[in-house]
Amino acid sequence: MVQPLEKPDLPARYASLADFREGARRRIPNFAFEYLDGGIGRDVGLQRNYSELDKVMITPRNVDSTQAPQTGVEIFDESYSTPFCVAPVGFIGLFHPRCGPAFAKRSKELGMPFCLSFASSSSTESIIEAMDGTPPWQQFYWPDDEDVQDDIIARMKALGVKVIMPTVDIPGFQWRERTVRAGSSGMPPWHVLARDIIQRPRWALDMLRGPRPALPNMAPYAKSASVPDCEAFLVERCTRPMGVGEIAKLRDKWDGKLVIKGVMAVEDAEAYTNIGVDGIVVSNHGGRQLDAAPSVAELLPPIAAAVKGKTAIIADSGVASGLDAIRMLRLGADYVMIGRLAFYAAAALGPQGAQVLDLMKLQVKTVMTQLGIRSLDELKDLKMDISN
Repeated sequence: MVQPLEKPDLPARYASLADFREGARRRIPNFAFEYLDGGIGRDVGLQRNYSELDKVMITPRNVDSTQAPQTGVEIFDESYSTPFCVAPVGFIGLFHPRCGPAFAKRSKELGMPFCLSFASSSSTESIIEAMDGTPPWQQFYWPDDEDVQDDIIARMKALGVKVIMPTVDIPGFQWRERTVRAGSSGMPPWHVLARDIIQRPRWALDMLRGPRPALPNMAPYAKSASVPDCEAFLVERCTRPMGVGEIAKLRDKWDGKLVIKGVMAVEDAEAYTNIGVDGIVVSNHGGRQLDAAPSVAELLPPIAAAVKGKTAIIADSGVASGLDAIRMLRLGADYVMIGRLAFYAAAALGPQGAQVLDLMKLQVKTVMTQLGIRSLDELKDLKMDISN
């Protein structure tokens, strides 16, 4: 007998990315929304992430089994209950001051990892506390100072972090038009803040209740713990070219799992694999760095053909639903990350938005049922077409 769906604890009007996006637009100030929502240029690359994924078709099979679909996967020597997790997104305190711990806590409850940005509004220590002692996957914008690098590595080891994720697709400053116009390409000027506080009173009240916006992981290395000084450290010391040579040095220093975020070329995927990284994240940074970059849906098949089975492949950018996560897996990913979807929900609903993870898990189950598969391993046997 088919069991009824266990619905997430979300208001009825929130059922899709478009709903969470609209809720975010209505609730948070414009400068914060543009930072979350925007890409670069004319947002062509951002939209390509969605449109190319929409072209992926998977043919269902008819089966007699009534066994419930098993959504679990194993990656980096750990078993998780879902094939997806929250992607690292910086400055999430702009959306709600308590959304980081809330999403980390719900991830732990659902048996998922949580990936924390080094530019997050939450410290690694606070996320570990929210996850009852479980360390997150830790993303970095890797600084140029070797002493700082060594200090970060020592701190992560002391905290029990097992997976670090340097991001390599921000070699220099980028001119993101929407954030520039909105005043969110740095700390907004006082008149922008004053206008937005008046226009978004619920957001302003949440911000006053705190905790106060900060970038605690960067504070020890910046001139001061202030947000502007931490942002300056990020831009001046961490925004730089990084390639195989730099990652090889990091591989020698770090004996845990090393995952490289921001890989798009097959040649780079092969080069990182050859120096012994444990995984790569195929990502165009959510369409935020280069408007001409290919979508992840286009990038995955050739990269998977080159390195699948040799290193873990994680897909990031453009995942708007459980169906999209399944599509990424069928294209060759071993695991998937969600960014905008999660933090649209955080911006719209605050800590309650973490229930979007339950919604994603439910969608993965329902799609698996429709496809006639009971484990994600069976996905590779289904026919896939990509429309022109």
